[in-house]
Amino acid sequence: MAEEAAVRKPRVAENHILAVGGGKGGTGKSLIAVSIGICLANRGNEVLLIDADLGTANLHTFLGLEPPQIGLSDFLAKKKTGIDGVIIKTGISNLKLISGAKDIIGMANLAYGQKVRILSNIKKLNYRYILIDLGPGTSFNTLDFFLISHCGILITSPEPTSIENTYRFTRSLLFRYLRTMVSQKVVRSLIDKGVMQRNGHKFYTVFDLLQAIERIEPELGDTIANHLSSLDIKLIVNQARTTRDRAIGQKMAMAARKYLGIPIDFLGNVSYDNDIRKGLLERKSLMAYFPYSKAFEEIIEISQKMLPTYQLGLNFFTH
Repeated sequence: MAEEAAVRKPRVAENHILAVGGGKGGTGKSLIAVSIGICLANRGNEVLLIDADLGTANLHTFLGLEPPQIGLSDFLAKKKTGIDGVIIKTGISNLKLISGAKDIIGMANLAYGQKVRILSNIKKLNYRYILIDLGPGTSFNTLDFFLISHCGILITSPEPTSIENTYRFTRSLLFRYLRTMVSQKVVRSLIDKGVMQRNGHKFYTVFDLLQAIERIEPELGDTIANHLSSLDIKLIVNQARTTRDRAIGQKMAMAARKYLGIPIDFLGNVSYDNDIRKGLLERKSLMAYFPYSKAFEEIIEISQKMLPTYQLGLNFFTH
């Protein structure tokens, strides 16, 4: 039997899968995901929103919907044989939704087999664009949902804690990506020990990891670096208020290239809007107030920047 290749090449899928994530809650990931979905649907594209914030699913609230009677929990419980059986209408033309789940204990902590079943079924769905809204944190489940995408979109707010968490999320994402991509056991072990800081290994950056890998497999380091440089990761700064806030995105993109070795494309800022906050607190449908705001105009412009880049697609997740 032929030996397995040292690096598994990313698989190109048929749909354009976009994941919206970041390290911290409260940055407006769900708001951005729904808004981008509306923008794409308004252009005549068939769009599917997937609420993968499995612990606190709330995309339906942004759409002015009551908690759906069906969701991912029904698919996992095999009440529906296919994931397409839990898709619901949103009331917006061309836009459909898969709700995260009903309030089931343990739903946020999927078993490996459950996760793989969801991911493999998502790939089979026939939509022009599939937007996956992720929960906060850096659990393997969250990272793997992000890595199924052709294009990953990081959302941060200007607050220092949010910026720091976005950096940590990106770092964890890259180590998870390499752990999935590299098949050689000795290198996988090195990644695991370094991330967990065991046996004297400690990797603060991807460059530290690459140097350690090159000492074991000199040619593999260059191969991995080339794969990392091809990742399609975007950044949006939400809730921007000041000129200083609006300068943060470019600085974060430069820091990612310098310290993580990956190009992050800064898409733009979305302004803080108190009317949006008021509307969310009143549980109004996003369409009732958001389309008239400056923030929505900025998201329309951002979505127009994003569209041409999807044609190539990467689909990171290789399981």
